[in-house]
Amino acid sequence: MRVEEPHYLFVYGTLRTGLGNPVRTEIMYDVELIGESVIRGKLYDIGRYPGAVRITDRESGSIKGEVLKITYPKKVLRILDQYEGFDPETPGKSEYCRDLIPVRLPKGKEVMAWVYWYNFPVEGKRRIRNNDYVDYLKTKQSS
Repeated sequence: MRVEEPHYLFVYGTLRTGLGNPVRTEIMYDVELIGESVIRGKLYDIGRYPGAVRITDRESGSIKGEVLKITYPKKVLRILDQYEGFDPETPGKSEYCRDLIPVRLPKGKEVMAWVYWYNFPVEGKRRIRNNDYVDYLKTKQSS
């Protein structure tokens, strides 16, 4: 029997711990929280959720999130692809695109993790400058 190497997922928005997302509840037995991490990118308020956008090597920006280890990748990615509006058959028309990127785990090890990048224009969207969606929500609610 062939053993697959672990699959990881970086979540930065509504799927983060404590936000009560029903999809996170649906996959809770199929993922394990590894800890917090940061990726390169810019974060925007899309409305009811955030969108992470890639940046070039010349740009600066980071996004705080969590790394999850996925126990059953086919099941979890199928559920998340639907939730994120990602169609692998037509990625250019999808609201989010799933991609593997290097992510540093809390203890320093680097792994490849799936992340969902926002795929539509962000003109007119508010940039989340503190790079942390959970903190942004707390600030937004107290305003």
